[in-house]
Amino acid sequence: YPIARMYRDSRISRIFGGSNEIMKMVIARSI
Repeated sequence: YPIARMYRDSRISRIFGGSNEIMKMVIARSI
């Protein structure tokens, strides 16, 4: 479930510009 959620968030972040900062925030929040 967390992996699927992170995958969805990664798609959303890519739509919003694929900023690495957003990915880091999502990964840090999921951990």
